Amino acid sequence: MHRGRLVWASFAVAGLLLAGCGGGDSSSSGKVVLKFFGVAENTDKASDAIIAAFEKEHPNIDVQWTGFPEDQYTTKINTALAAGVPPDIGDIYDRNWMRGGSVLPLDDVAAKYNIDLSNWNKAIVGDPSRPNTEPSCSYDDKLYCLGSYTGAVMLLYNKDMLDAAGVTPPPAWPPITIDQYVDMACELTDASQGVYGTAYGDPVTFLPWEMYASPDGRTVHGYMDSPQTIATVQTLADGIKNKCAPSLGTMDPWEQGADYFTEGKLATVMGGLDSLEQFEHAGINYGFAVVPTQPGIEPYFSIYTDGIGVFSGTAHPDEAKEFVAFYATQGERIRSKITGDVPLDLEVAKDINWAQDNPGREQGLEILEHARPPVFIPNRWSVFGPAFDAFGYITDGSKTAEEAYTDAVPAVQDNLDKAWETWDQAG
Repeated sequence: MHRGRLVWASFAVAGLLLAGCGGGDSSSSGKVVLKFFGVAENTDKASDAIIAAFEKEHPNIDVQWTGFPEDQYTTKINTALAAGVPPDIGDIYDRNWMRGGSVLPLDDVAAKYNIDLSNWNKAIVGDPSRPNTEPSCSYDDKLYCLGSYTGAVMLLYNKDMLDAAGVTPPPAWPPITIDQYVDMACELTDASQGVYGTAYGDPVTFLPWEMYASPDGRTVHGYMDSPQTIATVQTLADGIKNKCAPSLGTMDPWEQGADYFTEGKLATVMGGLDSLEQFEHAGINYGFAVVPTQPGIEPYFSIYTDGIGVFSGTAHPDEAKEFVAFYATQGERIRSKITGDVPLDLEVAKDINWAQDNPGREQGLEILEHARPPVFIPNRWSVFGPAFDAFGYITDGSKTAEEAYTDAVPAVQDNLDKAWETWDQAG
């Protein structure tokens, strides 16, 4: 069963148990069956093509993919793990699965299939020189998943709109400051034409985590409420209050930014590499710059991939690992050809001429070479919930950044203490 015949798995995993669908087995045709659980929203034509290409090259293996809605996926996997019937392969969404032995290390896969991880994005596969960080696919210097593309959050700008406003484009690297960024956005804003200079969302989603937490990720006191962080957040809030960027109630840049940018309603936007095909099809003369960063802070930008791994309960570890290796090597070439995504291996990106002599694409690759994993903070998005609320108070004018963030710090610290207690006890 190919991924194209999408199974929207709203049924309970317990139902899978009763149906005998947990884990891999052999079909009546004698093929090895690999159960592949994934996030339904992540499926696309490239995913289908990768599975089809693998099955063609490995006619003795049948990859059966089942998709779950993203907000249910982790629960479904945890239920299957508790029942002792995990799938063979799955999207790796929880670091507890790596730490607890629920998924198999893949370092042997890298060695067996000559995957040179030194060319792979360090934010995904890890960087031993950076302790207490959270690469997507590794834990404790062991590799647990591999993906087929590189996604990244960067500052995207429309060159023609900047030229028309007499604004010099920011360099790809190093970053401009937050103050320069907001000033540039205000210069580019044209209310009469319904054009915002930029869109960026809540600062928690893109500022370096070192501005919010200590290097060990255990305290926010003195970081989230530092003078630099407060001044930075106030500058960003002022950009929204001055209508140089839309409020979060007006537009969600992560969901709608690409469309607004394509329609000429945004001159710049915090966005990703994922939408390049959309921009290029629309004929936009675009460029990329790294996310703006304050002086003295090491630049950081979010990196992500479709990391898949092998669950330790599989009856077919060799076949499952072979699929993961294919997905991450031949699969990244297949995906890039179909969707235009950047391969996770930057050497492959160069080999297939992903940039195509396009200055914007070349800027994107230049920025990716500087990627790094973030400080590890367990359950980070829930921990910082009060900070998201605080930014709303700042942008609506009911509190200053100093008042809102100072008020939020105790609640964030309490959340953080509980998150670390849970993490430490589980270990």
